[in-house]
Amino acid sequence: MQGSAPTATRLVHTLAALACASVFAGCAPPVAATPYPSAEPEVGEPKAREASPEPGVVTFMDRELDLGPFVAGFPYGHFEAEVESGQLFYLETGERYTLRSLPLPAPGAAGEQPPLKLEGGAAVTEVDWSKRSLWSVTPHPETNALWLHADANNDERMNLWRMDLSPEDPAERVPEQITTADYVYGYGLSEDRSQIAYLARSGQKAPYSTCLRVLDANDPKAEGADKKIVCDSPELSFTWSSPRFSPDGQQVYFAALADGDRKQGQIVEVDLRKQRRFAKVITDAKVPRSSPNILHGWVDGEHLLYTANDAGFGDLYKWSRKTRKTARLTKHGDALLGAEALDGAVVLAHGTPAGSTVDVVSTEDGKVLGRAEVAGRVSLLDGHGDRLVWAEVAPNKVYEANIAQVRITKDSSGPKPKKVAQTDNAALVRLSPELESQLVHCEAEAVSIPTFDDRELHAFVLRPRQPLSEDPAQGVALVRSFYGGDNEWTRYDHVLCAAGMTVVSASVRGSSGFGKDFYALNDRDLGGDEIVDLFWIARWIEAQLGVPAARIGVYGRSHGGYATMRAMTFPPETNGRDEAYRFAFGLAEAGFSDIVAFHDATNIPDWVVLEAGDPAVPEDRAKLEDRSPINHVERLDAPIFLLHGGNDWRVPVEGSRAFAKAAEAAGKQVVYVEIEGQGHRIEGRERIVEAWQARLDFIESVLR
Repeated sequence: MQGSAPTATRLVHTLAALACASVFAGCAPPVAATPYPSAEPEVGEPKAREASPEPGVVTFMDRELDLGPFVAGFPYGHFEAEVESGQLFYLETGERYTLRSLPLPAPGAAGEQPPLKLEGGAAVTEVDWSKRSLWSVTPHPETNALWLHADANNDERMNLWRMDLSPEDPAERVPEQITTADYVYGYGLSEDRSQIAYLARSGQKAPYSTCLRVLDANDPKAEGADKKIVCDSPELSFTWSSPRFSPDGQQVYFAALADGDRKQGQIVEVDLRKQRRFAKVITDAKVPRSSPNILHGWVDGEHLLYTANDAGFGDLYKWSRKTRKTARLTKHGDALLGAEALDGAVVLAHGTPAGSTVDVVSTEDGKVLGRAEVAGRVSLLDGHGDRLVWAEVAPNKVYEANIAQVRITKDSSGPKPKKVAQTDNAALVRLSPELESQLVHCEAEAVSIPTFDDRELHAFVLRPRQPLSEDPAQGVALVRSFYGGDNEWTRYDHVLCAAGMTVVSASVRGSSGFGKDFYALNDRDLGGDEIVDLFWIARWIEAQLGVPAARIGVYGRSHGGYATMRAMTFPPETNGRDEAYRFAFGLAEAGFSDIVAFHDATNIPDWVVLEAGDPAVPEDRAKLEDRSPINHVERLDAPIFLLHGGNDWRVPVEGSRAFAKAAEAAGKQVVYVEIEGQGHRIEGRERIVEAWQARLDFIESVLR
């Protein structure tokens, strides 16, 4: 980066290339932004934008939007609680991202204290995490250190890092890379915190080799401190999982995939005492499941607790080391949102987009000992002993974190004494009503939208409090192309609402939260019926909201970035549906355009095989090529905006570069912005504001 970044240049009616702002691909991206054809706009030429009166102000149509509250009003995120050590970790987000910590209230004192003052948190280190990925933080009091699951350059080449907390000056606390794998899936400490088990992957592209390794947590740099235990095979591949030790440290448990199939997730056991070590499956290999998750903590030193969706939705299971048998403890009919083990009980959060239910269940038989209903979406941050840290978000709630004390007592009021849960709850993090009003610009309404096969798709209609026009025909609506319909607040959607635009965030087929069967509807059908769902949503917007097709756009990032490109280049004959829809414009961010190339370059090739097919199989490869937007660029007949971080490895930047180049060669209307040094997300206050001005300039140019 060279000097300070100027405000992004407005796209005039010819849509000339964006100016070379230093935050964007310094100085020019590998594929320059492509001008639109020079046809005159329908409604005059936008006036040249004057310099913003203050940093953080962007313009759209005839209004100025102050993004200050969005990027600085609540400049915190990535909250992680460590109840056992009594700490709350979080990132303070600005132009730099600083890792900070605050002590949790002492046991029994939570209700007596006001919410934490996040601005007073101590800086853990001066490392700028806007330029690096940070996935987790684990204190290690035994050595006065932190273990970090992080990368070095925002490219998601994740490894384990250790940071010595002895220096008083945070500037002197610098993470030291301990592991040297090409990728670390996950890690976990032993009960006595002397060892770390982690899953280390080798190889820059599939097929990978992944090994379980055990590291000395007290002296990780000593000779022989890092031991290879066992490696995977094509029949049983190791995957994203946080390994758990048995209470005595003799076994390690983690998740693996049978035949590399994400729908065949298993929990395996590795006995460290044996000279010939192997991964032994302990779950029922005949039952399909995805993403089984092992909880912290054992019951009576014998029972392992885990959650899995064997029966369709996430449930709690208990497995015995002695009998080698499994018992199902719960029977849910909605999505599992989280689980944390406490003394004598497990707290489970489950629900639908309409709200969440938090249950305290017995580890003996799964009976519900206490229950609470919460309007928003609940996440469980951490639990230990009798204390739990949990958080809530919703379309009208930016973020709230709480700490609860859960005590299991006996109720003798009836004919038979029974266990019950008594809970005291207090707020840890809570926004003021004034700040929340500056961040909430959408009015949310839950709706059902019919699609082609008589399914009803859940969606949130997010209406702007100050629309562009009271006449729906002069309004603008955007359809989120994937990962929509969640009961959450997102900055992206609320900035669009602040600009006066309506957002329809829907759960198209393949979305999580509606059970295993719905989640699997787009398996091996990537870019197929999920895209047809988008067309039906757009038609519903026309019919129910009164917005014409010429003012309906589609947007998304990651999978949604692909889905946006696919929706705008969709061959009607796909799956024999004879379906098509002409969106007025699209915003595709961090997406892939060539599925085969994406499979070969990404760090998640198994996702591609599950969702689309295996490019090593000729029949699959032909379908993957047909489902790739880059092979149908000639069908692009509306303007599209592409944005990507230059260091993205999860969805490599080459996908956006190639699509922009192909569209340019075909004379299509495309604007491409690449942001140097950024990964799968765009971080940093100034970069975020610049990206928003570029998006809004693009949309305004289309509308005019």
